[in-house]
Amino acid sequence: VSQGMVGQLSARRATGVILEMIKEGKIAGRAVLLAGQPGTGKTAIAMGLAQALGQDTPFTSMAGSEIYSLEMSKTEALTQSIRKSIGVRIKEETEIIEGEVVEIQVDRPATGVGAKVGKLTLKTTEMETIYDLGNKMIDSLIKEKVQAGDVITIDKATGKISKLGRSFT
Repeated sequence: VSQGMVGQLSARRATGVILEMIKEGKIAGRAVLLAGQPGTGKTAIAMGLAQALGQDTPFTSMAGSEIYSLEMSKTEALTQSIRKSIGVRIKEETEIIEGEVVEIQVDRPATGVGAKVGKLTLKTTEMETIYDLGNKMIDSLIKEKVQAGDVITIDKATGKISKLGRSFT
C-alpha cells in the first residue's frame, strides 16, 4: 500500500498488515493509534490507510496538543475524537404512488359546515385508479395547487403530496 507515499518501507509494510486485518474483520470495533517522533509521516500513513479502506471510512486526525490540553481531560478529548469518527447511516424505505392527475372531485357540504370529501383519479403507467380523499388530503391538494394534468407523488405512509410537474399527454 504505497498510496503516493515515498520511503518509510517498514511503516508501509506494517500498515499493509493492519489494512489486511481490518478487511478480514480481525480488529473490528477497535481504533488504530500511530505514535512516533514529529515529522515521521504518521498522518500521511493514516491518510493512506483511510484512503485504501475507501470513501466510507471515517478519518479523524489529532495533534498531541489536543490531548494534553488544560481545558479538557485526556479522556474527554479522545471521546470527542471517537464521536467525530462514528458515522451513522440511516436508510428508509417508503411506498409512494406516482402518476398523472386525471380528475379531482371535491364535494363540499351545502351548509358549509362539515368534512369535505372527494375523489382523485390518478393514471400511472400500469393503471388508472380512483382514490377516496379525506379532509386533510383535500387540504394538501389545495395547498400544492394540484390540478388535472399535474404529475404528483403521494407518500402512502404519511399522505404527503409532492407536485413533480405537468404531463404532456
